[in-house]
Amino acid sequence: MESKRYYGVDVGGTTVKIGLFQDEQLLEKWSVPTDISDGGSHIIRDIVRSLPGPADGAAMAVPGAVLPDGTVNRCVNLNWGVCRPGDEFAALTGIPCRVLNDANAAALGEQRLGGGRGHESVLFVALGTGVGAGVVLDGHVRAGTHGAAGEIGHLCWDPSEAGAPCTCGRRGCLEQYSSATGIVRLAVQAGVTGLSCKQILDGAAAGDPVLEAVADQAFDALGWGIAAAAAVIDPEAVVLGGGVALAGEYLRAKVQAAFDRFAFHACQGTPIYLAALGSDAGLIGAALYAKDAGC
Repeated sequence: MESKRYYGVDVGGTTVKIGLFQDEQLLEKWSVPTDISDGGSHIIRDIVRSLPGPADGAAMAVPGAVLPDGTVNRCVNLNWGVCRPGDEFAALTGIPCRVLNDANAAALGEQRLGGGRGHESVLFVALGTGVGAGVVLDGHVRAGTHGAAGEIGHLCWDPSEAGAPCTCGRRGCLEQYSSATGIVRLAVQAGVTGLSCKQILDGAAAGDPVLEAVADQAFDALGWGIAAAAAVIDPEAVVLGGGVALAGEYLRAKVQAAFDRFAFHACQGTPIYLAALGSDAGLIGAALYAKDAGC
C-alpha cells in the first residue's frame, strides 16, 4: 500500500505547532505565531503560508468545542466565533482538512503512540491553566453531540455558595481546584503566597505539610472527577498530561489513590499513567485523525 502524507496542526493561543507525517512517522515539525488580531482571521492563512508542499490530508486541533461536522463553536483564545476553519484550509490548499478539539487530539496521540499505548479506550486528562479531557473509545475519538465530551473541568466539585467562581459562570467547578491556577488559589487560601504551581507541588513532594495538604485537596478533587468520568465511559486506562502533570510520579500516585477511593468498585484499579508525548501530543493526534479519515 502506498504511504501517504498528512499535516497535523495544533492551534494554541500563542503558537501554532505543525508537523508533516508520512503515515505515523513525523518527518518534520515547525511553528508559527498565532495572530489573533482581526477576529483571528489571519490564523489559517499564516498556517497555509508555512506549509512546504502538498499532502494527502490534514487535521487541525483547536482549543474549543468542535461539532461532528467540523464546525467550531467558539474558540475564545483565538477570537473565533462559530466558524469552519477546516473548510478555509481546504479551499486555500486543496488538502482535505478535519477539525477536532485539542484535548481530543492529544488523547488520540497518547492512546495510539504515548502513555496509553496498548489500550483501545483511554481518558486523557489535560492539566494546565484549566482542566480538560479527551475521550478515545474503541480506538476512536468521541467528541459528543455538542463537542463537549470530556469537559470534566466543569464537573461541580463544590456546589455550595462557597464554591470558587469559574470562568464558565458557575461555581465550584473542578478546574478551580485541580488546575495550575486552582492549586495556586488553594495555596493562597492556606496562607502561602508567591509560589507557582510547580513550586507548590515540588514542596509538597518534599514533605512540606502545608503544601502537601494543598496538593491533597487538588488531587482529591481530580481523583473524584476522573472517577465520575470513569463511571460513564469505563476506560481501560487514564493518562495525565499538561504542565501540572510534570509533577510526575508524585502526582500520578496521589491521583491514583484518590481515584480508587472515589471510583465505583468495578472501575477501581483502572491504571493511571503519565503522558509520554509532551507538547507534540496534539499535532501527532491531529495527524492520526487525518490518517484515520482515509484522506
